[in-house]
Amino acid sequence: MTAPGIGWGSSSKLEFVIVQATLPSLVLLVMSIVSSSACVSTDAFADSVWTPFGPGGGGWIEDVVAHPTNPNEVWAMTDLSGLFRSQDAGITWRKMSADVERGVMARKQIVSHNRQFAIDPKEPQRMYWGTCGMIWGSHDGGVKWVPVLGQPPSVGDDRTPGIGHAIDVAPDGSVYALDSMNVLRVSHDHGASWDELTSPPIAKNSSDTPAFPITLSDGTLCVACRPSKGLAVSRDGGLTWNLALKDSVILSAKATLREATSVNTSSGSGLFAFDSNGNLHRSTDSAATFEIIKSSPHSWKPGQRFAGGIAVTGKGNVMLWALGELSVSSDWGENWTHRSIEENWDRGSYPGMNRYASPEGKCSALTVTSDGKTWLKCDSSLMCRSTDDGMTWTGCTTGLQVLCYFQGPAVSPHDPKQAMVAALDQGVFKTDDGGGTWRPMRIQSEWWNDDWRNHDGSVVKAHPTKPGTWFAVIHGYGGTRHPRLHRSDDGGESWVLLLDLKQEFGGQWGRWLDDNEMTDLCFDPSNPNVMHLSNYQLGVFKSADGGASWKHTLQTKNALNLMTSPSGQHVYVQCLKRTGLYASHDRGESWEIAHAADGVDGIAHHPHEENTLYVSDGQHTNYWSYKGTRPAKLLKSTDAGKSWSELAALDSGPLYVDPVKPSVMLMSTLHGGRGILRSTDAGQTWHDFHADAPSYTARGFTYGGKPGSVIYHMFGNQARTETVYRP
Repeated sequence: MTAPGIGWGSSSKLEFVIVQATLPSLVLLVMSIVSSSACVSTDAFADSVWTPFGPGGGGWIEDVVAHPTNPNEVWAMTDLSGLFRSQDAGITWRKMSADVERGVMARKQIVSHNRQFAIDPKEPQRMYWGTCGMIWGSHDGGVKWVPVLGQPPSVGDDRTPGIGHAIDVAPDGSVYALDSMNVLRVSHDHGASWDELTSPPIAKNSSDTPAFPITLSDGTLCVACRPSKGLAVSRDGGLTWNLALKDSVILSAKATLREATSVNTSSGSGLFAFDSNGNLHRSTDSAATFEIIKSSPHSWKPGQRFAGGIAVTGKGNVMLWALGELSVSSDWGENWTHRSIEENWDRGSYPGMNRYASPEGKCSALTVTSDGKTWLKCDSSLMCRSTDDGMTWTGCTTGLQVLCYFQGPAVSPHDPKQAMVAALDQGVFKTDDGGGTWRPMRIQSEWWNDDWRNHDGSVVKAHPTKPGTWFAVIHGYGGTRHPRLHRSDDGGESWVLLLDLKQEFGGQWGRWLDDNEMTDLCFDPSNPNVMHLSNYQLGVFKSADGGASWKHTLQTKNALNLMTSPSGQHVYVQCLKRTGLYASHDRGESWEIAHAADGVDGIAHHPHEENTLYVSDGQHTNYWSYKGTRPAKLLKSTDAGKSWSELAALDSGPLYVDPVKPSVMLMSTLHGGRGILRSTDAGQTWHDFHADAPSYTARGFTYGGKPGSVIYHMFGNQARTETVYRP
């Protein structure tokens, strides 16, 4: 699974970056072996299979597209983690972006917006995705992706990817793509070659002014762009244009097949176009003329994501979702019936909070499956599903929640079926059945009323010796976005507030969660009543009484991950972007700089040797954007950080050493586009262990609670393997 054009750079030494892995004993198990014969194999292990674990997703849901012939297949695009597929008509979802992430080196989020994904209606195994300033194509139904327009960046090129292309595929298989400079291209050979066409008379395509091409069954090409007025129409394949609906900003449109409609379309293809004034226009002559067939209340303004949606079945069922009204028609728009989602809304599989108790009026995109039985709409925060023509709606976001992870899950050291995870935007979730189902933890009850808007979580930890005791850091909305540490002694049923950082120690806290709120928590291995808490803005804090009282032991910026030596005598905090690594040799009472650098990207301690630890002094912001001198250096200290020796140079991410079988290791690396690697000989040789992984890289690994089980987390998703080795 190596991305095209990206190779692996070998070295005379084995090198990697090591970061914290959460294990039942809460002791970091990390090993480092330097070998002059180290090598990396290009052969993938047959058992390297990863499956989604826990709530996952990737940010705002921007678009939803139904497969043209398979009624069980639907695709969704998000603005942070890319592409998701459902194979059960929208009930559950799985991330499908790993190939593209590997291709662009995962330096930035894999951003996708409305109208940037399309499926060939003639050969539906061919799909196209215009993201990261390129166009990617799949010729096997979305399993593998390769670039078909543009080149992936080379190793070391950290420029922000460009805005994606708006995409549509004509009934004859021609692919039309409009880029951010309004250049329109067409490919007649599945993306192998492209011809440039005349630019349509609309505003430039961007995330603020999204454009979308529409191809009709007779070859007519239309392009609309919010907020440009009018619909650009070409009848000669994009060489010349005229403007229809000159006084209307077109928000959404849907072409219909001439042979399927009962409305007279003998002179051309049918087209529905919904404008910003709430008017639904219909053309039966390939966009030559239009009539208004429906008016609805609408209050769209430029830049608003909730632009409304329209979908049409082959039998003439039409659904229009305006900002203030949901309407359906069974006769191609001749007659309409109003629906109210308020009266028939079920949160369904969505485990999140009650800000989504009512999705009335919100719609970014709407689609209907090829058999006309299932309607799906997204509103940039939620996917809704109806199987009775809009009478009732159910949340259907399993695998597609709006989630972001700072830290990985906490698996109970007392019962491996229990785990909790903290997520940006959605708080804390718990599973009691090994990840089969998840439920939200109502940590601060006053945030659970109808006005609740955000409930961010940054870290959750299980107590190493007390079953049922958990700690979680959450953040409120607006002026309450500063971190608050809570404890539960009954498995998450009730929580008490232990520490309000703003109230106790001050700080400047923004309206939205940013780096300043990131936190970590660790326990002293010899005395779990001694706890250390880090915060990105304020530094490090210590409690000697199980969290009842705290003192500020280190004032610094950019503090991220905490770790201790096996005895707890040495405590370390990793700082991104500045300072480097701080060390304390008196259980967190006083601190000194152990390694000065622009930033420390990885940190870990030997599981048995009290004074041996490893750092990487490179700096990847969130493991996407590299800042600093390339390549990163892997350093080793055998005197508790007082002196360092260089092991190797490699741009890499987390490392995992199995707590049961420490000769088995996992590495997540940006270097060479390889993703996740596995070693079965204590790091002497490495092989691909990336098959079926939803993401290109991992931000961290967590022991899964039983031999052979590992969970990784990345921005927006988690995945688990049960076969890191055979028990």
